Amino acid sequence: MATARKIIGSKGLHIEAEGCIVNITENLIDIKGRRVTSIQIIPDKYAGEKPWKRIGGCANIRIIEMKSKKS
Repeated sequence: MATARKIIGSKGLHIEAEGCIVNITENLIDIKGRRVTSIQIIPDKYAGEKPWKRIGGCANIRIIEMKSKKS
């Protein structure tokens, strides 16, 4: 069963699920001034007796605000 906790004094959420740890950090700003949410998935090498081998897909994802062009 997954457990989640809000990181005190931070903009993030830390989730521990079976086989992985998920960190979500929101309200970041990139160099172009756009708002960004970062999602990071980390394999948990201590999850039970069998080690988890790899991640299928992307381990780091950024959700970036799209700014509309002014006419």
